[in-house]
Amino acid sequence: MARTGPAACFYMHDLPVYFPTWLPPVRCAVFGIAGRRVAEAVVALFALLGFAFVPLGRKTALEHTLGIFTTPAAIDAWHELGDATSRLRDKLFATVMPSRVATEPLAPTGAKPELPRLHDKKH
Repeated sequence: MARTGPAACFYMHDLPVYFPTWLPPVRCAVFGIAGRRVAEAVVALFALLGFAFVPLGRKTALEHTLGIFTTPAAIDAWHELGDATSRLRDKLFATVMPSRVATEPLAPTGAKPELPRLHDKKH
């Protein structure tokens, strides 16, 4: 159902202009949030494919990155980062949740529980 009259003009003026200024103004609701997300996803896909498959010299950017991060120095740095992270986690847990172990065990007070007496009924 097409809008006519003043309501249609108001509706069309509320839509943003999506085309360059040198073109006549075109207002349409086709490029909404969903259209923008699809366009962003396509651009991201092409960027990822370019990263993985377009050669920069003899290797692609992905191969260069893997070559850098698989050197012995980089692997040692990752291991040291992991060790430092685990020490920080242990220190944080010790600070936030102190140990609940008592320093010395509690001595028994000598109290004996009193058990209820059951009836001697036979079933």
